[in-house]
Formats: sequence, structure tokens, C-alpha cells
Amino acid sequence: MLLRGKYNLYYRLCISSGLLIVLGSVFVLSSSLAYGISKTGNPAYFFEKHLLWLSLGGIGVFLINKIGSERIEKYAKIIFLFSLILLPLPKFFGSLRWIRVGPLSFQPSELIKFTFIIYLSDFLKRKKSSIQNWKTLSIPVFLLLIITGILQLQSDLGTFVIISLIFVFLLFIAGAKIKHLIFLFLAGIFLLAGLILPSGYRRERIKVYLNPNYDPLGKGYQINQSKITLGSGGIFGKGLGAGERKLKFLPEAHKDYVYAVVGEELGFVGTFSILLFFGIVVFSGFEVSKLAYNLFDKYLSAGLSTLFGFQFLLHSAVVLGIVPSKGTTLPFFSVGGSSLIINLLALGLLLHIARKECFRSEIEDFQQFSFDF
Repeated sequence: MLLRGKYNLYYRLCISSGLLIVLGSVFVLSSSLAYGISKTGNPAYFFEKHLLWLSLGGIGVFLINKIGSERIEKYAKIIFLFSLILLPLPKFFGSLRWIRVGPLSFQPSELIKFTFIIYLSDFLKRKKSSIQNWKTLSIPVFLLLIITGILQLQSDLGTFVIISLIFVFLLFIAGAKIKHLIFLFLAGIFLLAGLILPSGYRRERIKVYLNPNYDPLGKGYQINQSKITLGSGGIFGKGLGAGERKLKFLPEAHKDYVYAVVGEELGFVGTFSILLFFGIVVFSGFEVSKLAYNLFDKYLSAGLSTLFGFQFLLHSAVVLGIVPSKGTTLPFFSVGGSSLIINLLALGLLLHIARKECFRSEIEDFQQFSFDF
């Protein structure tokens, strides 16, 4: 029964993540039709690019399974250092957040979310015995501050929030002192306030958040239209592809507000289903973390699961007006090659660890049989 439960865990993770990828692809097409026409005259322009990135991400997932988490652990520092070097490069390419080479572009801030989790997992494993020592925590805290500084050059507050929350969560799992975690959390709140208050456009977003009727045709327009779009679908929605507000009312419907399009077209049933599928992925990932023998795999699977959870929560919270407006993509649903590839790699690595842990007994029996033979 125990083995059957492990198998079910792996297949549950595969099915729920597969459904998210399929549904996400459908809504990339549905939400981006008007934008494709206005940009190139081709309504399927963004969907075709999505399929290309999906194919490249699939190759990446295959390579991750060939490489294995053991080798990734071995080179964790190098992988993170490479992404940290890439992070400020958009400035040298004359862009805010993207490295553009010809028709291709890549957003390094998406990569840093993934590689910082890999680095933290390796660091926490190596420093497990001294994790309650404040001096031990100073190294990843210093690296987080460096990342934060670079991200602010790119006006990217969302990535800072996500990786900071994951950082505190992984420290909690690793057994850091509660007083240290409380201090880091409060310090993060003060840092967040320090990043928001001096910035004029961020202060405006806070005003809109506190008073939705503030500048309803200007800075408050997008969030008000998001709520209207989301609510207009009712229980069952208007039908897949039948959404109207994505065509002329809701800006960035194919990126930062795609969850609102889901609400209009599939209603409460659709939005709840996506919430459910993400919940299955996240909590299944936590179960995998509990099963993991290797501490690196334990922290890594927990961190990757949390990444999916926080990205979904932040995106949906913005769409619902629960938090101030902040551009955050919904994994697998929003248009964006960098986001899609990194989320596919994160999912592929999580599935690799899940397969290794859920089928461990079969693999060990096979290896023992081969040795005896």
C-alpha cells in the first residue's frame, strides 16, 4: 500500500502538471489573438512562439532527467554564479529586463529564481549543522541583497518578493531559529517599504490599491477592468474563446492578467480548477520533499514547489486586487518564453526528484538484481 501511494503521488504530479501545461497553451492562444493581430497581423503569432518555447523547454526537461539532480548539486555554485553574471546584462543590451540578440530575447530575472533555489538547497545541505548560527545565514542574505540591488535597476519588485519568501521558507524547513526568521521577515518588510516609497509609480499603485476609484480611467483602469473581466464569467463562464474584454478593455490580458481571462471564459469553475491543479502540484511537491533521502533533493523539491505556489498566489492576488498591481506571469498560462522555459525546467527537475523517490525501491531492486546476476 505504501508503494502504491508513492506511485500515485508521482502520477498525480504528472497529470496535474500536464493539465496545467495543456490548459495554459489553450489560454495563450485565447488571450493573445487580438495582440497577435495588432502586432503582426497573425492571430496565432504568440501561440506559435509559445509552441516553439514549449518545444525548447521539453528538450531542457529531457536533458535535466539525463543529467540528474546529483550532477546539478555538484555544480550548484557554478550554475548560480552564471545566472548572477547574466542578471545585470540587460543594461548592456539597452533594455530594462531582457537580453536581446536578433529576434530572440531572454529575461535573466526568471533564471535567477530557479538557480537561487538550487544554490540555497546546496548551501543548506552543506551548512545543516550550523544553520542556527546567524553568521552562517549572512552569506545567502548577502547574495540576496546583491540580487535585490540588481533587480531594482530593472524595476523588478515581483521577483524580489518571490525569492525572498522562498528564502525564508527554505530556512524554516532547514531548521533556522525562529527569531532569525522573524528578524529576516521584518527586515524584508522594511526593505520592501524602502523600495516602494521613493518610487513615484509604485506609490501611485499603492494609492490605487487603497482606493480603487482613484484615477479610474488612468492608473486604476487596469485593475478595475481585471475585476470586471473576472467577475463577468459567473459560475461557468462565457465559453472558451468567447471572452470579449480581452479584445479591447483589459490591457496585458495575455500576460499579467491572463487569470482574469480564465474567469471570463470558464467562470468560477475554471479559475477554481486551475487553483486546484496548482495546489496539487505544490502539495505533491511537499510530499516528495518529505520522501527525499538526499537533503539537497529535499530542499530543492520544497523550494521548486514553493516557487509555483508563490507565483500563482501573487498573480491571482493582483488580478483579484488583493495586493497592489505588479506584473507577475502565471506559470504556463502567460505569454513569455523566458518564464515558460524556466517553469518547465523547474517542473522537470521536480518530476525527476519525484520519480527517483517514488520508484526508489524498484530502482534499487533492479540494481541489486543486475549486480547479483
